[in-house]
Amino acid sequence: MERTRYCHATIENAYEENTLELSCQRGRVISEIKFASFGEPTGTCGSFEKGSCEAAKSLSIIEDACISNERCSIDVFEVTFGPSSCNGLIRRLAIEAIC
Repeated sequence: MERTRYCHATIENAYEENTLELSCQRGRVISEIKFASFGEPTGTCGSFEKGSCEAAKSLSIIEDACISNERCSIDVFEVTFGPSSCNGLIRRLAIEAIC
C-alpha cells in the first residue's frame, strides 16, 4: 500500500492557544512521525530540521497523540510541550507525518 506524506507547520506565539489538526484519508492512519519540533524548526516538508531551540519532548508528544489514529489534535502552546530554550521567541510547531 502506498504511503502518503503529510506535513503541517504552524506559527504560534507560545502564549496563544491554538489547535493543530492532522488527518489522513478515510480508512488510513498515521503510521509514523518523521519530524516534529516545537521551537524554531527550519525547512519545508521533506527537509525540516531542528532550529536553535526546541521543546525536548516534541517528537514523543506528537507520536503519543497521533500514531495509529486517523486524525489527532494537538494544542500548540508551551503547557503541552513543556519548557523550551526559546525564551521570548515566537515558537513554531512543524510536523511531518506518514499516513
